[in-house]
Amino acid sequence: MLMTRQIDITTWRIEFLKQFDYYVRNIIGDDDITVNIWLAGGVPDGYTDEDLREIAIDDELWLDCVDCYANCCRVAGVID
Repeated sequence: MLMTRQIDITTWRIEFLKQFDYYVRNIIGDDDITVNIWLAGGVPDGYTDEDLREIAIDDELWLDCVDCYANCCRVAGVID
């Protein structure tokens, strides 16, 4: 049961990472935010599924990406 839960969490985290990346690059669309914040502290440019998996299974890396995404949104004025 615990292993299934971990796989589910990892799967959801990977999907969130993909959505975060899409949002920063295409909805915010600011090159400075994308390069200087997101690519510097979020997912790597040209990421692979394995890259996302490694981030998703590591709580510290996952939370770093969540914080980085929130920072991108703050700088873009999407959230306070």
